[in-house]
Amino acid sequence: MAPKGRKIAIVGCGPRGLGALEALARHMDGADVAVDVTVFDPWAWPAAGPNFSPDEPPECLLNLPLRSIDLPASPVPGFVDFGAWAQADYPDAEAFPPRARLGAYLHARLEALLDNLPQGLSVTLHPLRITQAQQVDGAWRLRADQAAFGPFDDVLLSLGQPQTENDPQMQKWQAHANAQGLDLMPAYPGKALVDRAGRWAGQVVAVRGLGLSTLDVVRMLTIGLGGRFDGTSYVPSGREPGLIAPFSLDGHAPAPKPANARIDALFDPTEAETAAFRAALQDALSADAETALRIVADALVAPTLRVLGATGGTADQAVVAGWLATERSDHGSQETRETVDAIKGNLAEAEGQTPPSAGYVIGQLWRKWQPTLRAVFDSHAPGAETAGALATFDEGLKRYSYGAPVGSLRHLLAVIDAGLVYPCATDDPDITLSDSGWHLQSGARGIEASVMVDSVLPPPVLDVIEEPLVAKLVEEGLLTMMGDGLGARCAPDGAAIDRAGGRVDGLWIAGRLTSGSAISSDSIHDCFGIPTRHWARAVLRRG
Repeated sequence: MAPKGRKIAIVGCGPRGLGALEALARHMDGADVAVDVTVFDPWAWPAAGPNFSPDEPPECLLNLPLRSIDLPASPVPGFVDFGAWAQADYPDAEAFPPRARLGAYLHARLEALLDNLPQGLSVTLHPLRITQAQQVDGAWRLRADQAAFGPFDDVLLSLGQPQTENDPQMQKWQAHANAQGLDLMPAYPGKALVDRAGRWAGQVVAVRGLGLSTLDVVRMLTIGLGGRFDGTSYVPSGREPGLIAPFSLDGHAPAPKPANARIDALFDPTEAETAAFRAALQDALSADAETALRIVADALVAPTLRVLGATGGTADQAVVAGWLATERSDHGSQETRETVDAIKGNLAEAEGQTPPSAGYVIGQLWRKWQPTLRAVFDSHAPGAETAGALATFDEGLKRYSYGAPVGSLRHLLAVIDAGLVYPCATDDPDITLSDSGWHLQSGARGIEASVMVDSVLPPPVLDVIEEPLVAKLVEEGLLTMMGDGLGARCAPDGAAIDRAGGRVDGLWIAGRLTSGSAISSDSIHDCFGIPTRHWARAVLRRG
């Protein structure tokens, strides 16, 4: 008897779309079903997506050293891992390769999979943006412009960063830029930013945000325009802006990751500590929001004290507990140093020149527990308030757990010293509009910028997403919010939950859209992790 057939559509094929295809390929063995997959993605480099596009500038770096990029092996026998694939260009395991390099690898990995599909699995790619999904007579039909596709038994939405409504500040600024003929650009795609930056020599460029993306922007607007380093000093090319002014509420850059594997190993939790954290997290997910945060914070105290004691830090329980209490209520407010002093202090910790602080240790433990956090959280279904509280706590600690390369912060210090960059701490009331651009008031210093770059990634909040495909599904009640400030509600296997609280037959969600139902979904490792495996098993069982 011929196996049953199943038709699946995957809408969006960045790294997570590739992860979904690979998960299907791995689970085909023994599955009594023939699977025909149609993949829709408008970008030129399937599997890479816009964030890892191979044509992005080399100044846009991964925030992981080569030694830490440990993706599951490809289902294609003999296809090398990223470390071996990139070794010829980056022989140093401590290097932070360009995101474009990982994108080229992911695209090559997809091509290898398409050439070596397991028996029973077929895949077709369409370079199209899907704008509508409708369930008709128990099957799904999709539209892209005037083209129609289907019927499909299952549709996986793997959209990455969908089109989102501008927040009120950006709406006002965009209208102002349009009226005055000013440049207001997103940080990415970086290639477009560097091309346009050729017009900005001598101008003041404000950058909204001071996170990892801003470090990319600073690199693109300096060494990306021909600048170079002479020792620790920056030598300008003359093509740079006259001043780059990144700004955020606190004016602080993310902390660097440990400088090398030896220093990084100092922050490794023990197996017993990881088991205790896993148990605490399981308890937290069934508790109310306030109790959940307390349980998770308490689980961090003993490991932090152990690491502080082993590294010469101040192992004071009251200090550690106090730091965590502040983090729960007002994350980041523990940092009271000036921006440059904070960068220098964090670099000294990262390079092992000074003992680490309580905050630095907590942040590194949280980074190392990301796989445990995702595995436990993503396999449960916490209440909306608890999920939101833990997601906010995780988001705050990303200044450590998603920390920057040491080299990027060394570069930032050099261009600050050269007078090319001035980090600002400023709030919306301190930013006013003028005929020539934007006036930023940071303390006693006022800055008049004629260009604005937005490096803030919109949050995956379901009710502000304008992507036509998603917006229509929300309107029909087939996608529903997990809670205020969160993404779509879904089951641990990715099945969408409708407004009546039931699973939507054949509709699945992965990635940033699941914020609150899942956690830390921005990680490249998560794209190939538990959520895609849960989905593949579930969708094949339906066959």
